[in-house]
Amino acid sequence: MLAWLWGMLLVGGAVFLSIAGTFLVRRWVAVEVLERHNEVAGFIYAVIGVVYAVLLGFTAIIVWERYDKAQAALEAETNDLIDLYRDAEALPNDIRSEVGTQIRTYARLVVEKEWPAMAEHKSSPEVWDAYTQLWRTYYQFQPENERDKIWYTVSIARLNDLGDQRRERLLSSRLRAVPVIIWVVLLAAGGITIGFSFLFGMRSVVAQVVMSAGLAITIALVMLSIMALEQPFSGITRVGPQAFERLEDMFKRLETTARSH
Repeated sequence: MLAWLWGMLLVGGAVFLSIAGTFLVRRWVAVEVLERHNEVAGFIYAVIGVVYAVLLGFTAIIVWERYDKAQAALEAETNDLIDLYRDAEALPNDIRSEVGTQIRTYARLVVEKEWPAMAEHKSSPEVWDAYTQLWRTYYQFQPENERDKIWYTVSIARLNDLGDQRRERLLSSRLRAVPVIIWVVLLAAGGITIGFSFLFGMRSVVAQVVMSAGLAITIALVMLSIMALEQPFSGITRVGPQAFERLEDMFKRLETTARSH
């Protein structure tokens, strides 16, 4: 909710400043004076616009790639859980049952505990304990034959990968994709870009107001999209835990398939 409020303030503030700035400049400077400098102002404005567009586009791409990477890590984590659950079917009954229960507990705690914690840039100690307990179960298991050794080796590799993907998810929830200095530059350069549009001389004040407001809205909306994607697990377009919520159905299907064989 707070992110949406900041977003509306950003867009509304940019539009208000563009309209107010246009009227103030037209009140203090005669349109004839502004018209005489349109050609020179146009060249300078073109350079400013290109530089700012490159900076804005570059930042948007970085944020999107970071957001996409967070989603990919989340999907990889759930895939590791499914693979671990399926691989456990090849292990002895006692270890299979224990591993299955612990994987389900891990998935449930991620949804119930860790997702709310990530919205506050934190992690869940309960999920860490569940992951540690899963490791302890594999530590205690001693493969008795070559078949068990093969499945044990595969499971350990997936368990390591599970930890890597969880760390990637937690890092994505804590680190900002856009440093503060870049936000300062974006806001300052955006203000200059919008403000420069006040210096053009047009006979119709309404037309100049509309164009300045349109420019302000465009810049503000791109910046709003950057804000929305910067924090994958706490921003406006936050990633939900649906992938983990669907795991229980997948586990039941795997159980049904295993019993049928």
